[in-house]
Amino acid sequence: MVIFSANIYLKWREYQDFLELNEHEIVAKIQRDYFKRNKNGNKYRVLLLDAKKYSFYTVATKNTKISDYVRVEIFTLDVTFASYLKGRFYMPTSKISSINLAKNTKDKAINFIASQHQNSKISEFYTALYFAEPISSELRSEITKWGASHLIAISGYHLGFILSVFYLFLMPAFKMIYARFCPWRNFKIDIFCISLLFLSGYFLILGVVPSFFRAFVLVLIGFYFAYKNIKILSFETLFIVVAICICVYPSLILNIGFYLSVMGVFYIYLYLHHFRDVCGKMAHIFCLNIYMFFVMQVCVLYFFPLISFQQFGVLGLNFVFLLFYPISVLLHIFGYGWLMDEILLKFLATDLNHVNAEISTFEFIVYNILSIFAIRSKFLSITVLFIGILTFLFLL
Repeated sequence: MVIFSANIYLKWREYQDFLELNEHEIVAKIQRDYFKRNKNGNKYRVLLLDAKKYSFYTVATKNTKISDYVRVEIFTLDVTFASYLKGRFYMPTSKISSINLAKNTKDKAINFIASQHQNSKISEFYTALYFAEPISSELRSEITKWGASHLIAISGYHLGFILSVFYLFLMPAFKMIYARFCPWRNFKIDIFCISLLFLSGYFLILGVVPSFFRAFVLVLIGFYFAYKNIKILSFETLFIVVAICICVYPSLILNIGFYLSVMGVFYIYLYLHHFRDVCGKMAHIFCLNIYMFFVMQVCVLYFFPLISFQQFGVLGLNFVFLLFYPISVLLHIFGYGWLMDEILLKFLATDLNHVNAEISTFEFIVYNILSIFAIRSKFLSITVLFIGILTFLFLL
């Protein structure tokens, strides 16, 4: 609590310094450039600019290029502390002008990925998949229709893949070397430490991506608990991870991606807590996917109110992704990232019947409370599952 309060205070001081920048010029990187229509049907250009400590939307008139840097005069007085704490908000600007700045490692990597694709939507897809770059509302809608947003957001899926790659590639050599020269050491721990160093570098390049940060902290805590023979798969562990994340970055308490990431892990734990011994390991893979699909419905629909039978496809996509992700990484490393573009475009363009389905705030809060009490009740853990099923069928 002390750390959280201290960080909130530091954010408040940072916000006060930000307000003093009113009518001053800052340097920012263009993350998105797209058009919207106002109530009268008139089209206008919107930019999403990254100023390192925060990102903001603004209206512009000039043509720009994504990943370029601009100098812009900002007007900060209408930005509230809550908006600043979220880290992304709207802010009026003027005098936008392009400037030349040396590209950092992340910018160079993004340009390398984007240069392998002719279609801007596919470039967006891969830069979001690898570097958590923002995506257009059109692409987000197409991904949501498949219920695959959790696969695109950098999270435990991606972190688990990286750890697996390090283990599979390093294990044979380390096993042989350690058996000969230092048999008293556990080579698995050293491989894990090397993996963590790589993940730390990846984290520094990405910046604070809520879902990845949550997964990263969970791995660190899990490693420590495993070393101390403390139970890892527990709600207490998840609570500690969430508390650490929010204390370090208080803005996460207002972040949708962080909430959905935490709830995803929570429901996995809830399933294992009550149904671990119900069936065999192979059956658990199928049952867990079904359980997760329905129990996350209320949580997801509250923020992204789009629902379709097409979303059942994610049950298969979860397994396809395990092959797609490493193959796509290798293709991009060797400059052949475009090979799956046509297949991906057809996949994204698939559009079965879908509807907008809204969940009220009251229903959302009640569902979350029931989910928490379900930790102590197997009946409630089944109840939230049936609520998810009924929500899906009724709203559809």
